Amino acid sequence: MALSVSAWAEERVDATAEYDPDNAFARILRGELSAEVVYESQHSLAFHDIAPRAKVHVLVIPKGAYTNILTFNAEASPEEKLDLLNAIGQTARIMGVEESGFRLVSNTGQHGGQTVPHLHVHLLGGEPVHAGSPSP
Repeated sequence: MALSVSAWAEERVDATAEYDPDNAFARILRGELSAEVVYESQHSLAFHDIAPRAKVHVLVIPKGAYTNILTFNAEASPEEKLDLLNAIGQTARIMGVEESGFRLVSNTGQHGGQTVPHLHVHLLGGEPVHAGSPSP
């Protein structure tokens, strides 16, 4: 089952909110929603964003139940942390932006523009990403 763009346009997430196990990314991890997977490891998953903001726009997420970078930093194991960083690097290599460069963005909380209550890192590249470009 594919998720429509409008279904992903959720309200912004409070940075202190509890993890919602019914969020779209948790459902992708459980196989309830489909995603175009780029890379998968023991603790991480990378897949194409359904509403790309650059030629390359991939989301990299931990498989654990972490609402944002703050909960991930406080609660994830050292293995999960290292795996997420490795997944970002592997995804950049797979997408062919390792040498040309890319931008990483992780939105946290309402003021940060977070709309899905599961930590995710946007990897943007494949073309110049300017400082004034809209953030994902």
